[in-house]
Amino acid sequence: MSHSRTKTRRIAVIGAPVLQAQSAFNAALIDYAARQGNWKFVFSTEVSVQTLKFLRQLDCDGALIRVISPAIAREARKLSFPLVNFSSWLSDPGVPTVRCDNAMMGRLAAQHLLNKGFRRFAVVLSKGGWFAHSRHQSFLECIEKTGFAENVSTFELRSHSADAEDLKRFRVWAEKLESPTGLFLTNDDPDAPVLMDACRAAGKKIPRDLAIVTSHGHPEICRACSPPLTYVDQNEQGIALEAAKFLDRLMSGEANAARTIIVPSGDVVPLGSTDTVAVDDREVAHTVEFIREHISEPINIKDVAQHFSIARRTLERRFRGAMKISLHDFQTSERIARAEDLLRAKPPLTLADVARRCGFVSATRLNLVFRRVKGSSPADWRAVAK
Repeated sequence: MSHSRTKTRRIAVIGAPVLQAQSAFNAALIDYAARQGNWKFVFSTEVSVQTLKFLRQLDCDGALIRVISPAIAREARKLSFPLVNFSSWLSDPGVPTVRCDNAMMGRLAAQHLLNKGFRRFAVVLSKGGWFAHSRHQSFLECIEKTGFAENVSTFELRSHSADAEDLKRFRVWAEKLESPTGLFLTNDDPDAPVLMDACRAAGKKIPRDLAIVTSHGHPEICRACSPPLTYVDQNEQGIALEAAKFLDRLMSGEANAARTIIVPSGDVVPLGSTDTVAVDDREVAHTVEFIREHISEPINIKDVAQHFSIARRTLERRFRGAMKISLHDFQTSERIARAEDLLRAKPPLTLADVARRCGFVSATRLNLVFRRVKGSSPADWRAVAK
């Protein structure tokens, strides 16, 4: 093994303090360092101009830095050792950069809402970082290609974190959005929970009136929202790995060119905030939600119609017209989808328990319907799914 591979490399991490907090990004860095065997994190803290000035005095071999302003970019360019920026705040920071595919994130969010049947859209554009504008633009371009460009409304935050004035303006804007609308947040941190609260204060139900998807997607923030917030996975692990590999190459002598590596984002992670279908017939939308909320109960179409005080034939006709599927087939598909989730459970559930939790009167009935829809018994399907 060469000397360059065995010599300890002293690495600073600025903006994702691996010595203080754990995250998917940090976990990937720590794993990479462990596999290399010659990486040592010697300085790890939040980012600021003063931090970068202090960093110039340290004996480091390289640094991973979250460049979030022109001033920080200027300080980063003064460093005498290789560095890689892992932020999307600036479109051209002038230093080697690894960042997520922000345009891809916007497209995925738009496609998710389009696949749900939405034809009206809204966007909250965060203030500050270039990444928000890139996501916004790609979202709009995707919507425009489907012919719904005139059905998009955009709200711009005036502060980096929504303040009282922003929230007041947002509530007024949200009240005017026609239901159902698909709402895209270009950033979730830290505004998503308060914006969702503001939607409710504006009289909007989530996801019935506003189905919300965010990019960036810190899982802990999104899952703590009510309902849990659908997000596009930023692929922090991939960004961290590519940034570490890039820095390794720079420290090994690769030319310190100010170039950018784009890392594909992850997929959309669908959660409760988009668990709906977009139909203008509100009775049909309410029926969809009612069926999903009561999926564990052995209710039939007659029960659904009685709940909404509507004639069964009328409800079935309107449902088929809006959803392009019969109400019976929709209810069955929802129960089978729920059964599939339960069949994957660890430790495994009994078939009787699976049947009870997805609204079938017995394991025998579950077996009959499952076999008709999926072409195999629940037991055989579970064996293959493992």
